[in-house]
Amino acid sequence: MFRTNTLNFLGLAAAVAIVAVLSCLVVFYTFLRPQMAASHYPGTFVEQLQLTEDQEATVKTIEADYEMERTQLLDEFEAATKVLAELLMNEDHYSDKVIEAIYGVHHVHGKLQSLSVERYFAILQVLPEDRQAELRRLASEALSHPE
Repeated sequence: MFRTNTLNFLGLAAAVAIVAVLSCLVVFYTFLRPQMAASHYPGTFVEQLQLTEDQEATVKTIEADYEMERTQLLDEFEAATKVLAELLMNEDHYSDKVIEAIYGVHHVHGKLQSLSVERYFAILQVLPEDRQAELRRLASEALSHPE
């Protein structure tokens, strides 16, 4: 009986921790990220790179495609977290359904990260070498000092 109670408590603690982490991610991507400092938000680094008109037009096309895909993935992320939240409200133990829902959330989050890195490399290919160094610096700063 003690072991069952301990396992139930650990399962509940894990579920609460997962919900807390996922809630933080949703808040970050929904509310905080758009308010990050200019050098870290995707739409403003273009001004810092001093692009030619042709380069800027190409980057704007890349950005538009990125934003469209990002919006779709954020919708998927929200749906995946809702599934997990519902399971946490209704399941009595750490089940295969809960594990599957967790992996679903992680999968979508990974797709979001991958999309950002793909965008980075697509823009990098548009830039001449001297501007590539600046983009690399900006990307490094954004990863090293998130706000």
